[in-house]
Amino acid sequence: MKGWDGLVSSALLGTDRRPVHFEELPEHIQERLGDGGLLDAAALATVYKRAGRQPLRELEPLPAAPGEDRPLPRPVAIRRLAAMLGGFQTTALAEWLRAADARGWGVPPEHLPALADFARHRAEYRPLVIAAAGRRATWLADLNPEWKFLHAAVAESNDIALWTHGNALQRRTWLRTTRRQEPGAALEALREVWPTESAATRAEFLAVLTDGLALDDEEFLEAALDDRAKDVRRGAARLLARLPGSRYGDRMAERMWSHLVVSQGVLAVDLPKRLSASMERDGLDSQVPEGVGKRAWWFLQIVANTPLTEMDPAWLRMPVEGCAPEILQAAWAEAAVRERSETWARELLKANASTGTRSAAELLRIVPAEEWVRAVQALQETIDLAELVGGLPVPWPASLGSMILDQLAAAGTARSSARLASIAARAVPPDVLHHPITREPTGEEDTWRRRLVETLTFRRVLYEELS
Repeated sequence: MKGWDGLVSSALLGTDRRPVHFEELPEHIQERLGDGGLLDAAALATVYKRAGRQPLRELEPLPAAPGEDRPLPRPVAIRRLAAMLGGFQTTALAEWLRAADARGWGVPPEHLPALADFARHRAEYRPLVIAAAGRRATWLADLNPEWKFLHAAVAESNDIALWTHGNALQRRTWLRTTRRQEPGAALEALREVWPTESAATRAEFLAVLTDGLALDDEEFLEAALDDRAKDVRRGAARLLARLPGSRYGDRMAERMWSHLVVSQGVLAVDLPKRLSASMERDGLDSQVPEGVGKRAWWFLQIVANTPLTEMDPAWLRMPVEGCAPEILQAAWAEAAVRERSETWARELLKANASTGTRSAAELLRIVPAEEWVRAVQALQETIDLAELVGGLPVPWPASLGSMILDQLAAAGTARSSARLASIAARAVPPDVLHHPITREPTGEEDTWRRRLVETLTFRRVLYEELS
């Protein structure tokens, strides 16, 4: 506020050293000050700062929000939504939104602002809130810059104007939608604007090409390997490594075979002696992680980016010379996740192989869900069960949910089961929510068991109310 800093200076330094200049204050304060002094001026200025504001003029009323066709669920279900938005059992909010959407229910409009606030820093909730907002999404996005993610609802259209004149979110969403429907058109649109985009935008757009990746993209991605931005080069290399039949895969295979010989049931490795410019161009990272030698790290990356068709899962059972077996195992795990190879994932899990920076759960996600129970039973002897199942997508298959709840029911009050119980409470599917553990009595000391039962019961009632 004009003149406020002067009042503060006079109060701190004294009016002798810093005379008060009342003429610097707003006109309305001067009119009411009269013969008052510094303290009177400070009191008036404080009230003025807190409450005084020029009336807003020439404002146009907001346009009415579009209506919705979806009916609302029963009041009891709406009250449960309000309770979650208020902080009670908030982790079940996404489940409520998915269940309501699947059953054709809408969300009361008075709860949409709270949902938008909740999702602004939680990217995983944004698609759910966009679906809940429906035709009101853009109307809400225009009201608050922090809700701009709701513009993605409009960007799902094929309007080319969103690509040429939309904001960053609308352009990414348009490119992703067009990529799913017309991969060639999306690639051509990206090619036209590529030279004029920032490095960060180029990297973001490049990631969109993951959907519908095909050999038609190879020329564009090969050119991106020479981009001036490191993130763009790395992104292009990751995509080329996922592209069957690419020249990139051929180059990696050639490198691997120059350092690996399979002879008489032994894998003989001759680690690379240097990181060449062509290897760096193809995305090999010169930054060596802790605990790995640099030559072993280069070789690991070569194998990890070589197509698995060049290798045989039987190699898992062969002795290795020239490097630690864990180097090859970690590379195969990386390649199995990249290519989503059921065969390799299954064999790596059976061998209890080292997974490097990957986890056993990432390999488990690749094999069919009906194999999870058997695999988990075998792996839990060497891998923490909570860590293993905590990395699986939810909801779990009913067979896995029942198995974990059976184990928890037999665990007594052991505190070591608390983390597993917390994971299972959210991950078991709806048809397991009637498990017998929910009918067993719990004592005051059974903290994790009580919370588990409360959460399972809360989720069961949630589905009943939305039925």
